[in-house]
Amino acid sequence: MSALMNKPIYETNPLFNEVLYSARYLVNNEGSKTDVVVSLADWNKLLTLLEELDDQKIIQEWLPKLKAGPVSSGALRWEDVREEWEDDTSV
Repeated sequence: MSALMNKPIYETNPLFNEVLYSARYLVNNEGSKTDVVVSLADWNKLLTLLEELDDQKIIQEWLPKLKAGPVSSGALRWEDVREEWEDDTSV
């Protein structure tokens, strides 16, 4: 696992801090925080960040298999999937 994956997100990705510190809170009559409000732009940045983190996790999980080679990893031959791939991309 990479060293970056072991660190908290706020230490490795400035985008997270940007979104975090732009958040505004709604409070109830007692002054307790009840909700968080972020701009639509920041919300979209957060969604992008979460997708990237998910992709990184998937890559980290697959790296040992991929390093073992195509046969051991269960990789498919391009010739066996080309037609299906081309059908999917023509939509």
